[in-house]
Amino acid sequence: MTNAISSVMPLEGYKVIDLSNMLTGPYCTRMLSDYGAEVIKVEPKTGDPARMHGPFLNDDPDLEKSGLFLFLNTNKRSITVDIETEEGQEVIRDLVKDASIVVENFKPGYLESLGLGYDALSAINPNLVMTSITNFGQTGPYKDWEGVDLTIWAMGGAMKTSGNGDYEPLKMAGRIASFHVGSVASLATLTALWQAEFQDEGDHVDVPFFETFMGAIDRHVGQLVGHQYTGNIAPRSIPGSRLAAGARPVSDGYFLITGGAQGGGRFFQRLMAMLGMEDQLNEFPWNDRSQYTEQDTIDLFESFYVPWMLEHTKDEVTDLVREYGVLGGAVNTVGDLLSIKQYRERDYWQEIEHPVAGSFEYPGYNFRPHGVEMPETRNPAPLLGQHTDEVLTDALGYSAEKIEQLRKSGAV
Repeated sequence: MTNAISSVMPLEGYKVIDLSNMLTGPYCTRMLSDYGAEVIKVEPKTGDPARMHGPFLNDDPDLEKSGLFLFLNTNKRSITVDIETEEGQEVIRDLVKDASIVVENFKPGYLESLGLGYDALSAINPNLVMTSITNFGQTGPYKDWEGVDLTIWAMGGAMKTSGNGDYEPLKMAGRIASFHVGSVASLATLTALWQAEFQDEGDHVDVPFFETFMGAIDRHVGQLVGHQYTGNIAPRSIPGSRLAAGARPVSDGYFLITGGAQGGGRFFQRLMAMLGMEDQLNEFPWNDRSQYTEQDTIDLFESFYVPWMLEHTKDEVTDLVREYGVLGGAVNTVGDLLSIKQYRERDYWQEIEHPVAGSFEYPGYNFRPHGVEMPETRNPAPLLGQHTDEVLTDALGYSAEKIEQLRKSGAV
């Protein structure tokens, strides 16, 4: 056994043609590019729609200043192709000839209508793995139904138990479901790639947003199973309705304590010790766990818990929960994340210089393979069409005359 460090990235030598846009597909291919795959991002001449989504640098809407696009497309090369033209379709076919993977998130049947579906492309490259990310899959009564993260989150069952029980259901902030689906798509793609190499035959991977998110390890899965046994629908909790659980204000923000009265009561005992109230545990109501769900008990606890929290900072409470073994953590702002020692000491943040947006720190690798020397930084997200001539010339061997002809026809 050797402890030598390799400079070869796990996916080095694999070519990915990224026909996807916005979030799920680009996040999938971003993960592939992080670990060495060559990703050629094929954009329409107007650009990936993510380029038009903020936040923008200095609130200045610009195709090259979208924070979302800059994050999702590091380490990729961009070419612009109008795939609805015959010449553009021919470019895609030429790109696929020596590619390992194609990732797309168009509506079912769209690429087939252009002669670029899996059957057509696998005829060119029998070992090709094609990953298709759609809202509801390639088949079934919902396959043509349009949807977004918000609507599919609601349809998947999670929203039923989100938000204040006295008001309408709420979706959790951000695009959590979309990132989850993109992450699963990268895993599905690599699984199919391994199988393609083992069996010497490609595959078409069907990644439906709806089903993938349904399979997420989230509270709605357990509640769905529970419903089959009891017929009950889990209610939405009223804030403050559980003992020693939830976010509370501290002197410089908020801090989350969870599981205070669970785990056989041991976490609550630790919390009481942290608050200097350990001697009260043998007195009523703290010595009677049946009282832990009573509102009077919860109100009594809040009467000394909230003032104690307000007297401490996030860092102070962080040190104390680690010392006493209490389940909890600071509610960090984005700014806080940039200075957390755990991230800094593990070199998580990576500074990347973009020719238009400038220099920023980006989130680093999701995981680090043992024995592989990961690059200290990534290449920036590409400018729109930045590598069109380079790819057409170097990868496809097109002449300058042919490229000029493609430009005149509007294909690139």
